[in-house]
Amino acid sequence: MILVKSDKGKPNEEMNPRETLVKVRRQWNDWRIATYRLSSLNGFHRDIISGGVGMRAPFESLYAYASCDSYIDGEIAHSGLHGDCPHNIKVVILKVDNKPKSFYEKIKKYGLENKSRERKQY
Repeated sequence: MILVKSDKGKPNEEMNPRETLVKVRRQWNDWRIATYRLSSLNGFHRDIISGGVGMRAPFESLYAYASCDSYIDGEIAHSGLHGDCPHNIKVVILKVDNKPKSFYEKIKKYGLENKSRERKQY
């Protein structure tokens, strides 16, 4: 697995509400964490299967897709085996990495939250 590391510098502190920063991982238990702008994430959904290696998590989480090279800080596990970069990768957004209240308020405000609150049966 190739480790992609950001050289894009620190994020600008003065951002509009749409430019909320979000920390993501490739798998729920990966130690590598990258920071993306909320506006660069898409396809929000709840799942238990990660991107890349398709690891099954022990709990349902919020996932999204992002370009493999659009993070602004940190590092993310990504092999590039699925095609030439840049391309979209599946990332997980964990409450432990983000300020849950403020982050989920932004998600609701922009209509990105999964409308269904029903748990998937696996």
